[in-house]
Amino acid sequence: MYGYKIINGRAVIDEQEAGIIVSIFNGYISGLSMKAAAEKAGVSMQHSTVNRILMQDIYIGTDYYPAIISRETFAKANGRRLYRANLHGCKKRYTAPPIHKEFNLATAETHHNDPAEQAEYIYSLIEVKT
Repeated sequence: MYGYKIINGRAVIDEQEAGIIVSIFNGYISGLSMKAAAEKAGVSMQHSTVNRILMQDIYIGTDYYPAIISRETFAKANGRRLYRANLHGCKKRYTAPPIHKEFNLATAETHHNDPAEQAEYIYSLIEVKT
């Protein structure tokens, strides 16, 4: 996930990418378009990529992912995103994505030497509480 690194099976903030995430959210809240917010943050991203970033509620923090932005920032950016989507007459009316607050992480019983395989295994152990 953009903004994080997996170290020893745990998600930790990638400071450089997290700075970009914060800048994208703040730029978009300030009135920039999605693409312009990314460019101001110093990265070139398509509208759809920035849209996916703005919709990722993991950036407000979970049991697994540390918070990069506040709930208020997330809510402001997504309120603006939904308003603009509906204002511009998108055929599909958008609603806010659910904010999952609780997760279960099963105990890891296997260790893989390959960090990517270990991360994939650990991710597979995460379940959203409903």
